[in-house]
This record gives sequence, structure tokens and C-alpha cells, in this order.
Amino acid sequence: MISMKDYEGYHGFGQQSATDVEDLSKALSAGYQNPPVSGSNALRVESLEQTLRILTFTQAHIQFWRDIPKLPAFSTVEEYNVQTSYGSEGGMFTRAGELPQVQDASYERRTALVKYVTTQREVDHPTTLVRPAHGNVIAQETQNGGIWILERVERALYTGRSDVISEAWDGIDTQIRSDASAASTSIIDLRGGILTEDNIEDATNRVIENYGVPTDLYAAPKALSSMVKQFYPRERFSMPAPVDGTVGMSVNKVRTQAGLINLKGNIFLRSGKNNSVKSAPASANAVRAPVAPTLTSATPNGGPFTASLFGASDVGVWRYKIASVNRFGESAASAAVTATLVAAGDHVTLVITNNADSSDVTTGYNIYRCPVVGGVAGTEQFMWQIPRIAGSATTTWIDENRYLPNTSKAYLKQMNLQGLSFRQLAPMMKIPLATIALSIRWAMLLYGMPIIYATRKFVIFDNVGDE
Repeated sequence: MISMKDYEGYHGFGQQSATDVEDLSKALSAGYQNPPVSGSNALRVESLEQTLRILTFTQAHIQFWRDIPKLPAFSTVEEYNVQTSYGSEGGMFTRAGELPQVQDASYERRTALVKYVTTQREVDHPTTLVRPAHGNVIAQETQNGGIWILERVERALYTGRSDVISEAWDGIDTQIRSDASAASTSIIDLRGGILTEDNIEDATNRVIENYGVPTDLYAAPKALSSMVKQFYPRERFSMPAPVDGTVGMSVNKVRTQAGLINLKGNIFLRSGKNNSVKSAPASANAVRAPVAPTLTSATPNGGPFTASLFGASDVGVWRYKIASVNRFGESAASAAVTATLVAAGDHVTLVITNNADSSDVTTGYNIYRCPVVGGVAGTEQFMWQIPRIAGSATTTWIDENRYLPNTSKAYLKQMNLQGLSFRQLAPMMKIPLATIALSIRWAMLLYGMPIIYATRKFVIFDNVGDE
């Protein structure tokens, strides 16, 4: 864990004492988010049980952030070196007494930019004077703010995209896909199929071929559950006898030629927040979210195209919706547009027109499509995110059926400092803000960015099914 002792001799990280940071750490390890109703009224003493109920995620769900190795950063631009070889591929044998040729190792210097995650919290003064049902109100709101940050960090460690939101870091998904040398071997497309032992063995072998040591597989809980269910009907081994009336089994590790792989269900790898489905939004989710775009057209293009993954069973009508995104949130979705494919190998060209922006401009788009051919109105689900073409009124994207709605992703990782780290400019902090009203305000922050040192030592499972 990164602490202030990593920054001895450095300044500029706020005015909080070590005690303040320790209090924040204790708060983050002791509480849950979301009171049962909105506003501070939820904390007033009424006929309430003296327990704050959990309505959403807790720290137990924050897994990747907990597991990722962390290193202190000392600049907003972090440089690091990567060794790409021990020497050239030349021969090693020499004649007796002959001076060998010079063999130099190869290095690359790379850079990564620190990004800033913050939230502002506020408690009105009267709320601090009443006897709250659940303890100190400011401490409770500090807990809420800390877990709010960690939940968004957890998602962004996977899906962050600086090409869509420039203030964001690139998550591991983007870093792997952006490396052309890794993408060809580091992505396994399951096309809606369930994870199997064979898939995991194949993935670990790919990591080994690139001199990696895979350690952990992170997947949506339902994806792992579906994998375990495969063992029941096949009767591949004897089920455990009931103990104290308990039957069934759980699979926490898979033994492969690369060694034991830890299986970790991460709820933030679901395809969406609502029962694993992210439907096209009916309204914006933030005050400063951009305006909704117009899906100008969805034009079917006759193939066959080499990259198209639309098959004979996909011929028919497809429905699309588009929503705008920026660093503040997501807009309502556009009206639906349909496209009719007539043969296998066709694809669909989407033309998105950006409507008049306020000062908070659109920087990207979320694409929604019905999960099956012939899907009815209202069934459009999240499929992929794309950046807006800068300086252009329209953005064009081609759907080749590469990404499937209502599926998830899974990641096989080498979880050590040879594979990746999170460079942290400062530990999570709480900074008081000026009093400009009868309320107590403070900011909470976390600065840093994830870095993958060897993208070929990671594998992405695309389009993972769970049924």
C-alpha cells in the first residue's frame, strides 16, 4: 500500500496530517455506501434499526484495485524502461581464442501520464448537530466518498480510454488492444460461448509462449458460475458427499501447465449494471452530460467483407441506438435506426451526427444494438464505445459483429511487478475546502495510472457468455 512515507522530502500533496490519512483508511475499512433514502434525512434518529443497510457494492467487490501491485510516482509524467531482449539473435559459437561479437540488450523508454480522480462531499451544518442514527455524519460521508472513488477506479482499471475521455487513463483493455504486437495473440473471442478449462489452458499457453507466468483470471461472476456448472452433467469426477446437509462444489483455482490459476469473480466485469444488461438510457445520467446525438443512418453494406463476423444466421433486421459521452456522464440515447443484412459477410455503417453541444462537449459515443437478429424495440444493449472524430460534425463506425451485446469480458493476468503496476502519485486523501455556506465541504482524491509493462503476458477473453 502506498503511504506518505513513500514521499518523504516531497511536498504539494495537501495539508492533511498522518492522523487524518489514518482516520480515512479506518473509515474506508469499516463502512458501506448509500443510505436507504436520499439526503441527510436518512441519518436522523427515527424508528430506524441502528444499522446502515447495504444497497449497492462494498469494498469486498473492489478486487483489481486491491490486487494490483502499487508503486509511488514522483512526477505527473512517469518514465519507465522496458527490456525487450537480452541481445541479438546472432550465433553464440566462436573459434578457439576468438573475441566474440558484441551483444547488446534492447531497451525502450516509455512514459505514462498521471490522471486525477476526485469527488467533492458536503454536509450541511445542522446535520452535524443532530444525533445521527449511524454515527458521525462526516465520517460516514467520507466512507461513501472513498468507496465511490474506488468503484470508479475499479471500472477504469479495465475500461479507461483516453481517446474517448482525455482526462482518463488507459485501462488494461485499451493498453493490450493498442499494442499491435500483442493484439493478435492476446485476444480470444468466445463468440458468446461459455468459459471452459480448454479456453483457460489455451490462454495460459499463449502467455507462456511470451515468457510470462499467468497467475489470475478475472471474470464476471455469472461467467465463472456457468463454467462450474459444466462439471455437473459431465460427471467428470465424483461430487463431494454431502457434509452437514451441504451439497455442491465451488472452483477457485484451475490447474494448468502454467501452474495454478486463481479464479476471481469481479462484478464490475458484467456487461452492464442492471442484472448484467446495460440498456440504452432514456435520460442523461449527469447534469453536465452531453446532449443526445442523432443516428443519421445505419446502412447495410453488401459483402463479403474479410473482417465481417456476421454469419448466415445473422441475416435480417438489426436495431441500433447511440448515446453521447463525456467526462461527466452519458446522454439519453438517440432514436432507433434499423439495418437489414441480406447475406453472410455483410456489415453495417453507422453515421452519427453530433447535436449542438453546450460547453461540456461530446467526446465519444456508446453504441447499443439488439443482442439477436430481429430484436424488438427497447431491447438494444450496450455493445462498444468509440471516440468522436475531433472537429467533425459526424462520426462513422462500421459494425462487423466483432463485439456482441449482453456478453462480458474476462482477463488472464500476470499479477506481479514484472507484468503491471499502479503508479500512485499520492495515497487517497481528504482535503478541506473553504467554508462559503453553512456546510462543511471537502474534496477526496486519488492520483495515478495503471501501467502494463508486458502486454503479451495478458489475455483478453472477448464476448464471454454466461448461459
